[in-house]
Amino acid sequence: MIDETLRSDLDAPRKQRHTVTRIFHRLLEEHAAEVSYQMVRRYIADRKPEILAASGKVPVEAFVPQTHQPAVEAEVDFGDVKV
Repeated sequence: MIDETLRSDLDAPRKQRHTVTRIFHRLLEEHAAEVSYQMVRRYIADRKPEILAASGKVPVEAFVPQTHQPAVEAEVDFGDVKV
């Protein structure tokens, strides 16, 4: 049920996706599951990246490595200070 919900959320707008809390409450109400919140949270944390990778919707990493030579560049912040 959790995997099916996570797959259906792939195409849903961000604000309409299921939260861990909502999935937990649905498990209790609709399926009378005897699970803890932490168990559901850990399962979703493990499975969500796997489902994203299987669907081809892996988030793009936006890290840009920077290298600076010593004494070539500097960063300065300007401002007024009253003492």
